[in-house]
Amino acid sequence: MKQTNIIFIVGLLISAISLNSKAQQVTIINDQFMPYNITPEALLAVSIHNGGAEVQAQIVSRLFNISNQPLITVKSVPFLLKPGMNNPLSSAVNAANVEYGNGNQVEYLKTTHNLPSGTFRLCISLFLSSPEPADEYCDEIESDFNQYLYLVSPFDKDTIDGTLPLLNWSHSEPFNLLSQGEFYRMVVSEIKEKQTTESAITINNPVMVRNYLTVHNLQYPYDAKELEEGRRYAWQVQKMANNIITNKTEAWEFVIRKPPVEKNLKYVVLQPALSADAYIAYNGKIYFKFLEEYKAKGDLKAFIVSDKGKEYPVDLYKDEKDQPVSSIKSTGDNRFELNLDTQSIKPGYYRMIIKNEKRQSFYLKFYLPE
Repeated sequence: MKQTNIIFIVGLLISAISLNSKAQQVTIINDQFMPYNITPEALLAVSIHNGGAEVQAQIVSRLFNISNQPLITVKSVPFLLKPGMNNPLSSAVNAANVEYGNGNQVEYLKTTHNLPSGTFRLCISLFLSSPEPADEYCDEIESDFNQYLYLVSPFDKDTIDGTLPLLNWSHSEPFNLLSQGEFYRMVVSEIKEKQTTESAITINNPVMVRNYLTVHNLQYPYDAKELEEGRRYAWQVQKMANNIITNKTEAWEFVIRKPPVEKNLKYVVLQPALSADAYIAYNGKIYFKFLEEYKAKGDLKAFIVSDKGKEYPVDLYKDEKDQPVSSIKSTGDNRFELNLDTQSIKPGYYRMIIKNEKRQSFYLKFYLPE
């Protein structure tokens, strides 16, 4: 009895070794998968090396997205695997069963026979006479043949007005083709001195990051770090998959325009006749000068008149020392500062009249901006 059991066990071991040796002689070498030609037969296009005798085989091919969701599973009809290299098999092997998954990517695949952009995984199992695969092979597929992702505006190195720019970009596919874990994000970073736009995006802490973009334009958000006038910024849109950048646009640069410094004309010369040109009274101040060729002992009288004839009282101060005019007026090149009462004097056009002690008048037409 014991001898019979030993013989039986030895027989099983020999059989298992024989099957295992046979399985090891069959190897999947590669696949002929193309992301722009997705058909059941295309998923069966594999090269197999058979180091043994002719044997019946079957292929099961499965396509997954980056979230490991099955998109399509194809099972071939049984076929004869000849000795040597069988390359490729798609022309000789037909699909016996096809199963599709669910979701927008599957519908896109069925309609266009193309893969959307992204990373996918093709796994192929080869079965002989055992329920366990004789060999398995997986390949990572990058699909980008029909993909574009680019920035639109502001243009690279553009100078823009305002600190809340509208940032526009575009890409080739509907947002609903993204699989779980995939999304688009926009990054804005300040460009330091001697930095490139790419290094600014890569190295610097961003001033703004927006994940899960679902539209192609983004108004710079109020709750992000405020952009500063005169500074340079880099921006980029990136496609993310499981927090890894799988695609990205170029990094472009824009500059926030710095308003010109408002400079008062120091000093405008008052004229004995009214000129057609208007002096602009920035910050509610007028700086003026006029020459007197005689020894002046009296006070200057100053007033301004609106274009409707209304008069306003004014105060004159010597520039820098900020003292009343009547106590410091001197012969020669006299320079003064006129502080407008902007509470009562509204934006618009006016004329200023200065009269000296000899009742000579000097005029200046000016404009008070808002």
